[in-house]
Amino acid sequence: MERQYNRPHGKGASLIAITACVSILLSGCGQSQEMDEVMDERIPVQVQKPEAGELTLKNEFVGMISPEESVYVMPLVSAEVLSTEVSVGDTVTAGDILCKLDDEAAELQLASAQAQYESAAAGVNSAQIGYEAAQAQYASAQAQYESTLAQLDAQLGGQRNLQLYQLQIQVDNIHGGIDDLNKQIDDLAEDKKDAKEAKDDLKKDRNDARDYLEQAGKDYAAAQALVTSLEPPAYEDLQKLIEAYKEKYPEAGAGEAAYQHDLAQAKEALAAAKVNYEQASTAVGQLESAYEQAKSGIESIEDGQEQLNDTLADTYKSLEQAEAVKNITAEQIYNDTQKVVDANKKAAAVGLDSAAIGIDSAAAGVNSAQVGVKGAQVGIDSAQYQLEMYTLKAPIDGVIEAVNVKEHDLAAPGSPAYVISNKNTMTVTFYVSEGIRNTLSVGQKVDVDRNGKQYNASVTEIGSMIDQTTGLFAIKACVSTPDESLLTGCSVKVTADTYSQDSALLIPYDAVYYDGGQPYVYVEVNEVAKRKDVETGIFDEETITILGGLSEEDQLITSWSANLRDGALVSVQKAPDAQSEDEAADSAASDQE
Repeated sequence: MERQYNRPHGKGASLIAITACVSILLSGCGQSQEMDEVMDERIPVQVQKPEAGELTLKNEFVGMISPEESVYVMPLVSAEVLSTEVSVGDTVTAGDILCKLDDEAAELQLASAQAQYESAAAGVNSAQIGYEAAQAQYASAQAQYESTLAQLDAQLGGQRNLQLYQLQIQVDNIHGGIDDLNKQIDDLAEDKKDAKEAKDDLKKDRNDARDYLEQAGKDYAAAQALVTSLEPPAYEDLQKLIEAYKEKYPEAGAGEAAYQHDLAQAKEALAAAKVNYEQASTAVGQLESAYEQAKSGIESIEDGQEQLNDTLADTYKSLEQAEAVKNITAEQIYNDTQKVVDANKKAAAVGLDSAAIGIDSAAAGVNSAQVGVKGAQVGIDSAQYQLEMYTLKAPIDGVIEAVNVKEHDLAAPGSPAYVISNKNTMTVTFYVSEGIRNTLSVGQKVDVDRNGKQYNASVTEIGSMIDQTTGLFAIKACVSTPDESLLTGCSVKVTADTYSQDSALLIPYDAVYYDGGQPYVYVEVNEVAKRKDVETGIFDEETITILGGLSEEDQLITSWSANLRDGALVSVQKAPDAQSEDEAADSAASDQE
């Protein structure tokens, strides 16, 4: 048995009623003869062909507007606010100054770091001089080694004149090395003089810092004494002090208020004096360290001088040896055996290796000193970075939405001082079920409605984790052309295309019937109604998609009748709109005749 869930169409029911009335009238008139025309038992129906197309469903959601970019500007140090430059509602550009903090301690720290750098740089110069001295010594040893080899070979080959020539070259090279060493010794003396001047400057800065520390200590002690005088430990003394204020300020409550004000001012002064004392103490320690490093630098230069003097002494010894060898060679021809020659060659090679080790050691000293300079540079960079922390700047372009600091307050690290939002692009966030989430895609266009005003937006982010509060997935869309009516935190209506089917047949929703859950339709074939089981897809109030069981060539019956069934005879009727068009065409033809 077929079960039909579609509501009946009014036109078919009216036709049945008219037919019944005509039958009653004819029988009431007492006509005895059979009618010349038998009433047509065919069921009048309207038909149309399915159309291929696409059906898209729309859903509405409630969204929340927020700026695409919003930052909290937090101070990284604790210091007094000296000035504020912006207010709520001001527009700023990235890099604009928002406020300035008291940076006196950071300035002292930077000066100390620069002094340490200068000391380390002096150490590099000293190490470089030592390295150049080692190179000169190696060059001398190289010349001596080559000369010795040539000398020994000449002894074996009887080439006395060549040997004497090479020995003279050795002597000349050693003289050149001596001249270079003397020049390096003079340069090192100049460096030592500069280092002593730098040490004297550091000593003066250290003494100034000590004086500042002493004064800060006195100020701190004075502030402590003032607080103690305003808060005497004895209750009687405190009462006397308060009574004295009341006598000085006889107005009602004025004396006690003045006392509380003076006490608060004294405590604030005590806190500020404590900070100054601690900062001055830190600066003294840093300058003490820089002064000791400067002393170490001078000691390094003195070590370099000692090393150069030792090298010069060794070079003079080498010169004496070379000249002695030259004189001996000039007076006699060597008759040494091959064994003696080989031993001398080995000895010369040992001297050259020793000079090479000296170069490696000096190079290591240069590298170590350069590492110290890099470390000192890091100290300067760190101090410069610390100094920059005392000036808060806007990290982005935007509008100031909140200001949480004011002049002479104490800025606290980790507490937002400013909130800046970039409202050139706004984001709307709304929540959807998992099924709808799977139909959305990044870049998809959505409509945003705020109090009847429409905005275009596109999906930028599709949540992959369920929100624990709503149990839904968060979707974000970018509003590309926001205006002043889109306020941060306001609610909007979001309309999005969700489920969609394309390449499907579209038919009227009322043309589908159901039998035990199986959808089917009627089609007209040679004026006979034929049932076709179909596979349906998505639908809205007027249209449903057919995924199988029907073709574009079928004549789908779209009108309803209580007698409509599989195999019933039908008569195709034109739709009211088509009938009106035919009547209009007939009328026009008659007018032409």
